[in-house]
Amino acid sequence: FMVMNKVGGFLQRMEPHRKYCFGVMCILQKDNLFPITGVWLFRGQEIPPNVLAECGDIELYNWTKVDHTDEKVKTRIEDMFCQTDYIDGIDHIDCKVFK
Repeated sequence: FMVMNKVGGFLQRMEPHRKYCFGVMCILQKDNLFPITGVWLFRGQEIPPNVLAECGDIELYNWTKVDHTDEKVKTRIEDMFCQTDYIDGIDHIDCKVFK
């Protein structure tokens, strides 16, 4: 539940930026570790500067622009949006959607 609280808190702090983004945050389980992974869509080509300035939690995550033409990336995004049982071969525990 602590990991879900971390994700929930992050999404609460993102609330003022709702008109700029859509995201899915998934909690996975591998052994006794609970990695957090997600997919976010932002308006424009970069994370908006106001989001970077106002949401301090954003620095806790690694952000990478994806190649949407890569089939492996498309499958990964589809797995997260559809909340399948496994993401990247790791058990999917829970998911929160920011819309």
